[in-house]
Amino acid sequence: MGRAARAKRQRREAVEFVSGLTACEGTWLERQPDKDEQQRVAAARQELAKHRDIAAELAKDEDAANRFSLQVLREDRFAPLYFEDWVVEQVIDGLGEPPVVESDDDPAFSNYLRAAVQGIASSRVRRALASQASRLLPGLVAEGKIREALAVEYNIFLTLMSEAITPLLAQMMVGGLARYYDALDGYEDGNEEPSAGE
Repeated sequence: MGRAARAKRQRREAVEFVSGLTACEGTWLERQPDKDEQQRVAAARQELAKHRDIAAELAKDEDAANRFSLQVLREDRFAPLYFEDWVVEQVIDGLGEPPVVESDDDPAFSNYLRAAVQGIASSRVRRALASQASRLLPGLVAEGKIREALAVEYNIFLTLMSEAITPLLAQMMVGGLARYYDALDGYEDGNEEPSAGE
């Protein structure tokens, strides 16, 4: 295989990995960003650079920034970034079913989530998720949600540049787990044994 063909295959495999990592099938995020979209992302980042005071405020209190980030990342627009079923199944194969907790003081689920993210968050996964998240910046900026967009950018940076379990990684895992079990419940409900007389 020649160098050009090998490079082309590697690009195709990278695109397939990014789109296959998350639940973006059937959405615009399934497609590779074209030049126009890349320019919109760059323009959004240029706009965010004008708001360094807000960015500094977010960075000043890590706990508050994480809480706000989770609030932002729970918006429906981020649902296509939830980890896909194969990722969730990989987690369950390794860790078992997630624990059911009845008290906010019970750390069992938080510990499970931490282990789940640590188990899948390779540098490749981090790059892929961060690249997809960056594509949502133009929409937030266009809506005037500068603080929210900066929180996402903050998460993108930390996800790429550290090994931290960032709100972005954590919430996409929580969303992926919820999506997986919702679909499983729906499948089981639709395949219930008929009652006597039916």
